[in-house]
Amino acid sequence: MNTEIHNNSIERFRGAIQIDTSWPEGADKAQDEGKVAEQNLARFQDFLVSSYPHFHAVVERILLSPYSVLYRWPGKCTASQGHIQSANSLPVLFLAHYDVVPADREFWSCDPYGAEIREGYLYGRGTLDTKNTLICAMEAAEALAQAGYVPERDIWFAFGGDEERSGAFGAEKAAAWFKERGLEFAWTLDEGSIVALDQIPGVTKPLALIGVEEKGFLDIELLVEQAPGHASRPPEKQAVAILAEALVRLSKRPFPYRLIPSVESFFTSLAPLADNHTSKGKLQALILSRPRLLGPLFFKLSGTSPATRALLRTTLAMTQLFGAKADNILPAETRAILNLRLLPGDTIESALEYVREAIGMDEVLVRPSPYRSANNPVPADRETAAGRGPGWTNLTQALSSTFPEAVPLPFLVTATTDSRHYASLCQAVYRFGPLELPPEEVSRIHGHDERISLENFAKGISFYEKLFEQL
Repeated sequence: MNTEIHNNSIERFRGAIQIDTSWPEGADKAQDEGKVAEQNLARFQDFLVSSYPHFHAVVERILLSPYSVLYRWPGKCTASQGHIQSANSLPVLFLAHYDVVPADREFWSCDPYGAEIREGYLYGRGTLDTKNTLICAMEAAEALAQAGYVPERDIWFAFGGDEERSGAFGAEKAAAWFKERGLEFAWTLDEGSIVALDQIPGVTKPLALIGVEEKGFLDIELLVEQAPGHASRPPEKQAVAILAEALVRLSKRPFPYRLIPSVESFFTSLAPLADNHTSKGKLQALILSRPRLLGPLFFKLSGTSPATRALLRTTLAMTQLFGAKADNILPAETRAILNLRLLPGDTIESALEYVREAIGMDEVLVRPSPYRSANNPVPADRETAAGRGPGWTNLTQALSSTFPEAVPLPFLVTATTDSRHYASLCQAVYRFGPLELPPEEVSRIHGHDERISLENFAKGISFYEKLFEQL
């Protein structure tokens, strides 16, 4: 990529960041705030049309709503018409979302939507999640379309505008549109994991963590009721104390460790990468190479950090507490919100039953939160979980060209993505963004001063170019 094109790419990326596609907290579509937010989503869709003319000249654009836009890049053999059904000729689907989480401006060192460039970094909300993957894919497709490239098979893009709010208006509707037309895909690629630096103690190589499975999501509400009244006359057993006891019981009963196939593949693949020059490193390599055989010892070693624990169990985070609206009122009810990320093998119902049993108190009502939708985990078949599914070779070849030092590994994504809505349409689902990040940069995702290095941005475009050229 020459310097002139690279500079133009940066300016287009800046233009994408400068459109505030966040959704105001608590806003409704019918409210003025919601209408403005929806207009900005449509504005972003228009921005893509004006910014990528060569791409739009060769694709079919399907605009479903401000929350969803689809593109079909026709291939030489149109598998999307249902004539060819092999994995090598079925179309491939690329996902991304253009909405972002709101930014607390007072905690930023710059305007979250100013797209400021400082010391080799572009700052702005969406630079990491995930306008970066969307714009990198569009830049690559624009360059290839301008050069006259025609893929062998159809390539589809589905961009959503409400991923951060569950995808109910965007990805869910787009997936239904595909299903109604009988469209199926060999594989799909969405956001997810990254090329991680310094992720595992004792492993120095960059790890390209390609998500092959996804945890489920569930908010649980604990509710305790009591007669309201004046705080000067409290009952002997108060609702807050009952709720506190329930939370303490839960803290002593975490979900048990389990080793699922994709996580087993991840750890066994790590074993040869561990530092084996010390006795500690050799022991670590031995334990990682035999996780199922060395069960308790493996769980003790791997459960030393929140990141690895999240791969081995359903996690439960106590995130919100609600009581009275004033300090001199007995609350009619006290509530706690628990955020669970469900390991494949667990379900919404089994997790609810586990929490009820762990608490074991009739005074505490345990129910799914009425304010958030829940979803079960998205598992992979054994071949995909082991890094042998359709599209794996394409991804690893593009990786080797762009991040030659990185070791590709199958990975369990502990967050939720729009890809869950499309899983039934695809033979394999992958969740990966071509970003090389250390832990301190990962923490900027949804955080303050979100930023991407210009080097990462250039590598992202190169990754998608290499990937599209194989299709």
